Amino acid sequence: MMQEQIYAQAIDTIRARRRAAQEQQEQRTDRIRQEIPETAELERQLRSVCMDIARLIGSGQCAEQIRAIEQQSSEADAMLRTLLTAHGYPADYLDLHYTCPLCSDTGFVNGKPCTCLEQEIGRISAEELNQHSRLALSSFETFSMQYYKKLPEEQYQAMEQNLCFCRQYAASFSPSVQNNILMLGNTGLGKTHLSLAVASVLLQNGFSVIYDSAGSMLHRLEQEHFGKRDGSDTLELLLSCDLLILDDFGTEFDTSFTRSMIYTIINSRINAGKPMIINTNLTSGEIKERYGDRILSRLLFASKILHFYGKDIRIQKRAQQNRS
Repeated sequence: MMQEQIYAQAIDTIRARRRAAQEQQEQRTDRIRQEIPETAELERQLRSVCMDIARLIGSGQCAEQIRAIEQQSSEADAMLRTLLTAHGYPADYLDLHYTCPLCSDTGFVNGKPCTCLEQEIGRISAEELNQHSRLALSSFETFSMQYYKKLPEEQYQAMEQNLCFCRQYAASFSPSVQNNILMLGNTGLGKTHLSLAVASVLLQNGFSVIYDSAGSMLHRLEQEHFGKRDGSDTLELLLSCDLLILDDFGTEFDTSFTRSMIYTIINSRINAGKPMIINTNLTSGEIKERYGDRILSRLLFASKILHFYGKDIRIQKRAQQNRS
């Protein structure tokens, strides 16, 4: 999807919110008119006062007259709100309730894009980037500790703690509090499963999450950098999303470009206080050998390290199927 299409879709979403707010207000107004008929006269007075003020301002009338009419408006509004509360409704029941109070669901504040529009653009862009990922395949409920029951007690407890930590991480997540996770362990031990389970919870709670393998992300960045893909800004999305999940870290092609991009992404997000989950089959020594001390020290200093133990779950599943 081109950036122009993403922008247009975001604008449409914001406008739909505004229309919905207006329709809901009309429905509430109709209900109150039926239940509290005397509010109709107060509404008429308020509309008339608003028209008088607009007329006086347009004709250049004196401020004293305008203040007198504004006082009448305040008194009528106070009477209306008193009637509403007397009948068990909130005082602001007939007000317009926009999703974004900053821009009243227009998408702009003082001619500049509102934060709600920027967030919507980011959400749509993240969905576009995630459309081929496996975000819907895992949950905490489907993470089975049965595959770790033959481990030594200490390692089994470590896997239980990994599961509990990730559950709590998802439940208490805040994009403004940096809380990175570095998952270390051989392939097939549940690193991707728990990462996707975290992503699933966060997406349901309205956060923007980008998940992909390091190889896929870097391939896309390389195509954009060398002009082979137009209309996208993947790097900006990777740096600005609420949570970045970088899977299979260390399996991408090792080039000067990929090393530069890896450092840019990790360093920029850490400096900005934005959380990441990074999964790798590499040991800390192998990370140092591949990427150098700068990346290793940044990751170790800024991350909660979770070690994964056991035997490849996919191999265990195949063995169970062969026995059945």
